[in-house]
Order: sequence, then C-alpha cells, then structure tokens
Amino acid sequence: MNQQLIFNHDFSFDENTDSVRCSCLAAGMRLHIYIKKPQGWDNQSWLEQIKEDCFYWEEQIEEAAKADRFNEDGVLYLDGSA
Repeated sequence: MNQQLIFNHDFSFDENTDSVRCSCLAAGMRLHIYIKKPQGWDNQSWLEQIKEDCFYWEEQIEEAAKADRFNEDGVLYLDGSA
C-alpha cells in the first residue's frame, strides 16, 4: 500500500484495546490505527501525548503502511513504546 495517506486527526482513547485510536484515508478506504498505551501512562495523558506528537505518529503510520502492516480489515496496531 503505497498510496498517500490523509490523516483525519480524530484521536480518541479506546478502553477496549487500551490504545489511542485514529484513522486515515488511503485510496478512498478508511483505515483504523491503534497505538497501544505503554505501561505507566494514564489514558488521558497518553491521548494528549499522541495528539502533541501527531506528526511523529503519522510518519510511523506511513512507514507501516508502506510495509503493508495493515490487517485484512484495514487495521494497524502500533506499539506505543516505539
């Protein structure tokens, strides 16, 4: 998947996965991204940190997309301790 990604900046915390969730568009398809919260962070602080570092995470997502790490449902899981 080498299409340019369009980021929606729709960050929210997902309690079920203990991750920050966001999405992007690629070739008209909405892709979902989950960035796992590292140990020692509370939910709101992790969400705020992801928002603050969004350009870093966008680069990580683009690299993962180029490596085709999305699952068959268009979901990408990233480790927040990266």
